[in-house]
Amino acid sequence: MDGTLVDSEIFTEKSVEKLLKDNMIETKNLDLKQFHGITWDAITDILINLYPPLRDIPVKDLLQNSFHELFISGQMHYIPGADTFFHHAASKLKTAIATSSNKESVEYLLDRMGIREKITTWLSAENYTHSKPHPECYLKTAGKLGTSPEHCLVFEDSIPGLMSGRAAGMQTVGISKNATDLETMKKHSTITIEDYTKLPDNFFELISD
Repeated sequence: MDGTLVDSEIFTEKSVEKLLKDNMIETKNLDLKQFHGITWDAITDILINLYPPLRDIPVKDLLQNSFHELFISGQMHYIPGADTFFHHAASKLKTAIATSSNKESVEYLLDRMGIREKITTWLSAENYTHSKPHPECYLKTAGKLGTSPEHCLVFEDSIPGLMSGRAAGMQTVGISKNATDLETMKKHSTITIEDYTKLPDNFFELISD
C-alpha cells in the first residue's frame, strides 16, 4: 500500500521525525528510509534500541496517530497509474493488499479508491506477527486468496517488502519511483518499473499465459 499504491512513505518518515522532535531527540544522522515497508512494532523496536528513553512512552500508538492524520489530510497522492491499474486488475484477477500499515489506514484507502467491493481480501499489520521481510504476511494473503504462492505476483516499493514476497515464493515487481537503492531493489525483483504507467499495454495477457 504505502509507496506502492499511494505515495505515503514520507508520512512514515515525518511521523518518526515528529516523535523524536517531541522527545527532544536529534534526527540529523538517522536513516529514515530504514523504516519503509515495516510495521510500527518493528519501527518501535528499532527506535527504542537506538534511543532507550523512548521505552517509557507509547511509541507505536504515537507513530500510528501521526501517520494516519497525514494519511487522511489530503496530502496523499497515488503512485502514477496505480488507481487505474488496481481497478483494472480487480476486474480480471484476485487482488489483495498486504500492508505494514494499520487497519484504519487501509479502510480509509479502500473507500478513497472505491475498491472495497472489488478487492478480494486484505491484511493489515494487526493480522500477522512478523514484519516484512519475513514472508508471513504474504503467505497468509495467499491463503486468504485460496492461491498457491507461486501463482501470486507482488508489487512492492521497499526492500523489506520485496524480500518478503520473494521469501514467500512469489514473483515480484519493484516500484522504483522513490527507490534509494535501485540495485538492491533489482536484486529482489523479477522486474522493476518506475510506476504503473510503465507497464506494457498487454500486461494482463502476459501474466495470464
